[in-house]
Amino acid sequence: MLTLLFIEDDPDSIRPVKQLIERDEPDIHCIEHHSFRDANPKIEATRPDIVILDLLNNAAFPATVEGDSVCDFIWKDHFCPIIVHSAQPDILEQKDREHPFLILIQKGKDSPPKVLESLKQLRPQIDALKEAEKDVRDAFTDAMRELAPHVFRAVEDRTTRNAIIKRSGRRRLAARMDEVSGDGDPLASWEQYLWPPISRDILLGDILKEADGASENPASFRVVLTPSCDMVASGNRTPKVKKILVANCCSIKEGLDRIRLQGRGNKKDRLLSVLNQGYSGAIIPLPSLGGLIPTMAANLRSLEQLSIEDIALKGKRFDRIASVDSPFRELIAWAYLQIAGRPGLPERDTDSWAEEIIEACKEKDS
Repeated sequence: MLTLLFIEDDPDSIRPVKQLIERDEPDIHCIEHHSFRDANPKIEATRPDIVILDLLNNAAFPATVEGDSVCDFIWKDHFCPIIVHSAQPDILEQKDREHPFLILIQKGKDSPPKVLESLKQLRPQIDALKEAEKDVRDAFTDAMRELAPHVFRAVEDRTTRNAIIKRSGRRRLAARMDEVSGDGDPLASWEQYLWPPISRDILLGDILKEADGASENPASFRVVLTPSCDMVASGNRTPKVKKILVANCCSIKEGLDRIRLQGRGNKKDRLLSVLNQGYSGAIIPLPSLGGLIPTMAANLRSLEQLSIEDIALKGKRFDRIASVDSPFRELIAWAYLQIAGRPGLPERDTDSWAEEIIEACKEKDS
């Protein structure tokens, strides 16, 4: 059962849409609310799975735009898909108007079927959001049930105990959610990114971009290699370093050329071998992230130092575009250790050497 909330000052305009929904989608529970000014408490109380929202309060004279603030509240405090059904949907002052969970439909005699069709199109996404929310609730329940008894036994002071429950509860919840996310289908390549970055601090593996650099140019990007613990600046702490080490990025073709992927054998099989390992030599392939990060490679032998003061989520010399989720963050650290933790070796003709070894093995076998 899904909950649909109409927020509309004119009850008569709801009726045609509601009748269609009740006929074609009988498992959707429709709730009507006829005021914009107290819509936010209604949203908090009903926690709808989708909202059909008007924008104009026609009861006022002249008609005023009141649904815009309700849309902002939903977007920030109770995220769910919104179908804006209004005489003037284009007056919505919403930054994310191109978002797939925000649909604008102009009211008219032909609009009710359009609302129903949009609802049907959103239905799979609504179901997915409900399932994800249930996973979070279940994980939180498990975390609290398992953690609380130990904290109460170990800590007597109530203030300290509550702080530990919140802090450790969040960490256990995150670990539970990681376990849930490991189920099901393989990850899409770009799912290794966390964007926008969640942490207030710079982390190892963060993807940086020159503020004035082109998003489609790999040379605009850097990958952070300094350990995360040395860059902590939150909680009134001072970072242990003033400069951080980063790897420069290059086009994926340049990166693959450096590891001589074009050698003998099936090229796709060789590429899959690199992607499954996560890196080859000093090259780490990095997937694209729709319009933010191009398909590119990090070169762990092309390094640079940046001032930590030049990096921010936005507005500094370098923007933090995305973080890299675990275990991909650890992969970057391990790949760099493989490069930095051994003597540097000059470029060699390893292809010919490999052929030589293969021939020597054949002679021994014969």
